[in-house]
Amino acid sequence: MKKILKPLGLLALATALLVRCGAPAESETASPETANARLTRVGVQTVQAAPFSHSFAVQGNVQTDRIANVLAAFPGVVREVLVEEGAKVNEGTALVRIDADVLAKQRAELVTQLELAQTLFERQERLWEKEIGSEVDYLQAQTGLEALKRSLATLDEQIDQAVIRAPFSGVLDRVFVNVGEMAAPPMPVVRVVDLSDLYIRASVSDHYAGSVSAGQPVRVEARGLESIDSQVRRVGQFIEAANRTIDLTVDLPAGTRALPNMVATVHITDLALDSALALPSALVQQDANGQEYVYVVRGDQAKKQPIETGVVSEGMLLIEQGLKSGDRVIDRGAARVVDGERVTLIES
Repeated sequence: MKKILKPLGLLALATALLVRCGAPAESETASPETANARLTRVGVQTVQAAPFSHSFAVQGNVQTDRIANVLAAFPGVVREVLVEEGAKVNEGTALVRIDADVLAKQRAELVTQLELAQTLFERQERLWEKEIGSEVDYLQAQTGLEALKRSLATLDEQIDQAVIRAPFSGVLDRVFVNVGEMAAPPMPVVRVVDLSDLYIRASVSDHYAGSVSAGQPVRVEARGLESIDSQVRRVGQFIEAANRTIDLTVDLPAGTRALPNMVATVHITDLALDSALALPSALVQQDANGQEYVYVVRGDQAKKQPIETGVVSEGMLLIEQGLKSGDRVIDRGAARVVDGERVTLIES
């Protein structure tokens, strides 16, 4: 029985030694790819200096000083509308004629009185030259003649005002009366608009009092219009106590399709840098102490990098301190790493 067990024991021992010596260790067979698979995979973006600007938006209304609701100088019936709505007019163009028949009759009577006064004065003047009659009679005839001339001039001016004219060149936007209706102050008769000098009037919080100045670039947006680049014309010198705002006027270039009372959004640029570092705001984290930071890759390790930030513009956060151009900031997988952890980059 012993002779049979001994050969079997030797055979088992030889097999075990063969397996132990011939099979490579697990650590020796691990490939580089397998080792990298154990590292945290992250994506990075390289920080590069680029222009950076910041703006804030306020709402305003399109206005113009070249708009006139023209009134009748005196009550009267509308006899004729001389220009159609929408027509371009020049300064002084006749637009509406008011009935002036009563004034015309008064003028005819005044002309008759003036002719008589002129005749009486001429006769009195000849007598005065011949030293006939008194000086008082001569002066009375002269004064009466001059008074009638002034009255006629005044009446002619009133008759001329019976024709309502354009106060400036522009467009006859609206006629408020029809032929046969009574035109009388304070109701307007026509509206004339000149769109050559449009501007936007807006109110800005006094928080920006030191950030806004005349000549500052702005971008104007309004529904139905393309974006317009312009500049600040004037900044008010007074803060409204009720709402703590400052009056602001923005130019609109000639030829824009904006109309008076249109609502517009004004984007005012209060910071413009030719070269700055910025990151998407979503990449910046904050620790329990309120310190902002990002993870950067240095070598094959993720490093926690404290930073100081500025304003946000269109989702990009201005980096004031903590990073330099060329730094690789983790933008994918940052939530899975800790300071000093070895990482591998996700190949794009």
